[in-house]
Amino acid sequence: MEYAHGRQEDQPSPGNPGTFSGRALLNPLLDEVGTVRVNSVVFEPGGRTFWHSHAGGQVLLVGSGQGMVETRDGDRHVLHPGDVVWAAPGEEHWHGAAPDSSLAHTAISLGVVEWLEEVPADRYQEAFKAE
Repeated sequence: MEYAHGRQEDQPSPGNPGTFSGRALLNPLLDEVGTVRVNSVVFEPGGRTFWHSHAGGQVLLVGSGQGMVETRDGDRHVLHPGDVVWAAPGEEHWHGAAPDSSLAHTAISLGVVEWLEEVPADRYQEAFKAE
């Protein structure tokens, strides 16, 4: 059994500028154990991930704020507190905060992450205009 104490005493670290647009703060709750990683992520308004996929999939547990998750084929959903998202293994997607709201979620990532290109600002804006 692996066990990790909550790491609230640590300061969250900024998201890597090569994988996040805007500002996001990451707090690792469980560093990679086998193929599992758990992070608490807070996106400031407009903050979002780049396109990416997870070899074993990803679960997002939305805690507060409003945001968006979108797959490469354009399937998108507005995120609200209490929402749970499953991204299937290998499914290319992005997620992040709305332009006018922060978003906090817990991300449970399974397997290796493949980081891809940045989500263009016009695609990000269009996602929220359509909702």
